[in-house]
Amino acid sequence: MTDVFVVKGDDAARNAYEAMAKVFDEDASALSVLLKVNAGFKGQAASGLCTHPEIVRGLIRFFKDKNVKKLYVGDSSIVGTDTIEALKSVGIWQVCEEEGVECLNLDDSGIQEREIPAPVMVEKLKLSKLAFEVDRVVSVPVMKTHMYAGATLSIKNMKGCLYQRDKTRLHRIFKPLPENARGKCLDYGIMDLAKICYADYALVDGTVCMEGFGPSGGTPVEMNLAVASKSPAAADIVCLRLMGMTPADAPHIDLVRENKGLNESDIRVFPEDYLKWSKRFVRASEQDLGLNYPQFSMLERGACSGCHAAILQFIRYHHGDFPGKGRITIACGNGLKEEELRAAEGEVVLVGNCTANFRDRYLFCKGCPPVPSQIKRTIEGGKTYDD
Repeated sequence: MTDVFVVKGDDAARNAYEAMAKVFDEDASALSVLLKVNAGFKGQAASGLCTHPEIVRGLIRFFKDKNVKKLYVGDSSIVGTDTIEALKSVGIWQVCEEEGVECLNLDDSGIQEREIPAPVMVEKLKLSKLAFEVDRVVSVPVMKTHMYAGATLSIKNMKGCLYQRDKTRLHRIFKPLPENARGKCLDYGIMDLAKICYADYALVDGTVCMEGFGPSGGTPVEMNLAVASKSPAAADIVCLRLMGMTPADAPHIDLVRENKGLNESDIRVFPEDYLKWSKRFVRASEQDLGLNYPQFSMLERGACSGCHAAILQFIRYHHGDFPGKGRITIACGNGLKEEELRAAEGEVVLVGNCTANFRDRYLFCKGCPPVPSQIKRTIEGGKTYDD
């Protein structure tokens, strides 16, 4: 059996400490440990955007009490975001300073290229070295929905270990899917990543979660939970249940579960009545985007999280600024086709450097990624933003 523990309470640090204590039974005095947090974006602390700083505090205190040999806290943010600024903005950096623990940008540890065994979508990936130099890795994501992956939890959180622009590779795969495929190219790409970069423990932050337009433009959901397991796949399956979702809603999780030889029937959850704390999360889908912001539609073909985040933030904060413009289609990704752009509704705005091939025919906002104000300026001026 594979055990998963769910802890609920008003004190996030205590929740994290207690949940980790239920799954970690090693002698930490000879171990170096990386807490791989989610600090992919700059934003407000405890908002559901990134790992709650008090969850990090609880884990730091747990491992210090276990006399851990060396403890690191780190991440590498999405392309275009300064990781140290992100760690500071969401409160993680300050907690590490207060607790006397090293907090770092994983990219600063150097690069290591690794081949994927039995690859499906990618044959090799470049990753930050620290994830392979420490003795144990704890994946510490925040519980969120995701526009492309359904949900982003402890498995997908390890994507932050990809080195710099290699983060965008899994969003830019255009290969035939396996026969009877259960997901998209991205789902199988994440499965390939998990073959070489899979945490030893998962501690999912369910304090303030995010539903809707995740991973960056969604709505906070207060759950006050921590979910822990020695199996990231098992933890993620349980989190999906707590979010009112199924493995079909986030196929990469089920693909990794299967690849790791874990049967869902073998997952044992404590307490048994944990679903009394569940809530149906609003899914992140483009249909919902159109319902909430009817002036806008999105045409996405292989965009990375950077452009995705910029577009969602733009729509969220500037959707009411164009009353006389009619329909606007925002197009992003390096897989766009001319016929799709011609068929798009209303005015087409290209976002991100990957769309530059079409800049002579449509409005174009340069950037990798651009910031929301640049997208607004492009639409308001009716001309390419390229300075």
